[in-house]
Amino acid sequence: MTAKLSPDSIGLIFTMNAAGRCAEEIADAAGCAYSTVVRYLNHAGIVLGNKGRPKEFTAEYLTLALNMRASGARWVDVERKIGFGLTTIKETMRAQSCS
Repeated sequence: MTAKLSPDSIGLIFTMNAAGRCAEEIADAAGCAYSTVVRYLNHAGIVLGNKGRPKEFTAEYLTLALNMRASGARWVDVERKIGFGLTTIKETMRAQSCS
């Protein structure tokens, strides 16, 4: 079972969304996962679609992931920062012979 967000974090999600911030930024600020932000917004009738989520895993995202891992970042932190799941990140790293 996961911990519930505090009322302050929930309020931050809606405030930042109303200000036009992307879901990745909101997740970082609220200290939760991208999917949690989407779930709270969807439950309130706000559908994001692809808004805020990168469409393509670029070389910049790969470099950022590699640098974060090299500096000791956990996989969950890498996922939150770049907005892609672990499977996508690792598959891209293998494809680029970086694993």
